[in-house]
Amino acid sequence: MNIGAMGTASGLDINAMVDKIVAAERAPKEERINQRKEQANVELSAYGRLKGALDGMKTLMADIRQNHTLAERTASSDNQDLVSVRASHEAQPGRYSVEVKQLATSHKIASLPVDDQSAMGAGKLTLSVGGQSFDVSFDQDQTKLLDVVREINRHPDNKGVLATVIKDSNGARLVLNSDKTGAGNPLKVAVEAQAGSPLQSFAFDTANPDSPMLEMQAASDAKVLIDGLAEVTSSTNTLTDAIPGLDMDLKQLSVNAEKPQAVIEIGYDKDQAGAQIERFVNAYNQFYDTALELGKFDPNTQSKGPLVGDSMLRSSVQQLRNAFSTPLEDGPPGLQTLSELGVTTTLSGHLEIDYDKLDRQLNQNFAGVGEFFGSRKGFARRIEDMLHAYTGVTGSISNREKSINEQVLSLNDDQRELDRRMEGVYQRTHDQFSAMDHAMGQMQSQLGSMMSMMPQT
Repeated sequence: MNIGAMGTASGLDINAMVDKIVAAERAPKEERINQRKEQANVELSAYGRLKGALDGMKTLMADIRQNHTLAERTASSDNQDLVSVRASHEAQPGRYSVEVKQLATSHKIASLPVDDQSAMGAGKLTLSVGGQSFDVSFDQDQTKLLDVVREINRHPDNKGVLATVIKDSNGARLVLNSDKTGAGNPLKVAVEAQAGSPLQSFAFDTANPDSPMLEMQAASDAKVLIDGLAEVTSSTNTLTDAIPGLDMDLKQLSVNAEKPQAVIEIGYDKDQAGAQIERFVNAYNQFYDTALELGKFDPNTQSKGPLVGDSMLRSSVQQLRNAFSTPLEDGPPGLQTLSELGVTTTLSGHLEIDYDKLDRQLNQNFAGVGEFFGSRKGFARRIEDMLHAYTGVTGSISNREKSINEQVLSLNDDQRELDRRMEGVYQRTHDQFSAMDHAMGQMQSQLGSMMSMMPQT
């Protein structure tokens, strides 16, 4: 700050002197504010790292519980050209043969040839498919076949009818196609128009064999034969309930395939389950390493982590260790704790996996492993709830972060208040030095006058 020039009477640099005085008064106060802000930022960063490590485990536990990642199934088809498959965690292991007897098709009808330039006249078509219908009205000036196609396709209530025009040597044909497959989704067209109107040629009803439009493709259901005994139908070419938990996508008819049957095998996805358990162990070890770093203290160098002695850091580690060793209430037989799964705590505090024991559980008790982790009161829910108490919106870490952020805001206010006070100090000090300089100037002037009145020798 510089609000005045160098004093001319005293010869002193008032601005420089005031700057040094104000800086000396500001320095200790500003240093305390900066130190507290720096410490707050260090703590915020540390809690952010701790929260991130805990959230990694919580997200993994939620994935296990919600997406059944420890109960997944493998599903394969030895004839992908005929049938492809997908299995959910509810599918039961087994082996099935599938023969595709019929594919689901959509209904398709076509009119007899008409002159696409001739007048269609006024009238109304009521089109329906799958129990849903809509009306398309035509004015007298909407006369061409292309107008009929456009009005059908653009109608806001059209829920599944596609209109097109096909031309051949005999003329143009109106073609209507349903976008829904299955025998329960036939097309129907009712016409309201004057007798003899070209619109009358667009009527169709499967119940009326004399309908003027022709059926190009019937609406039909898919049919498969499972294990040579059970015939299952579906309105689409994806069967979702033929074998519980298994989706089958039908690709072609067995009579058209080089291999008329597909053998479907469903099994437990042991590799995926093992990999998920490894991810859990790695997530905990990553958290534990982070906790060690944040809370470390080296007596030799006196160096310490930003959360050394923090009670919340210690409690998070201890609670997880207790959860790992406490038997699960109502757990599956032979699997009450992590150690029975082959996951144990080392002397260093990390988790490790006994793969022989884990493989035995996955091979002999796969359903139990999924239940141990994913049941309503399972291990995943236990850990997820525990960690949520730390990392949730109202969790202890979140509350601590909120408190520190409030401290930072308060320190920012302290800095602004310090700046305001220092401006006042500067002004007062500058005024005092200026007054002193003015007084010294007057004294020098008076002394000069007195000296001039004294007789000269």
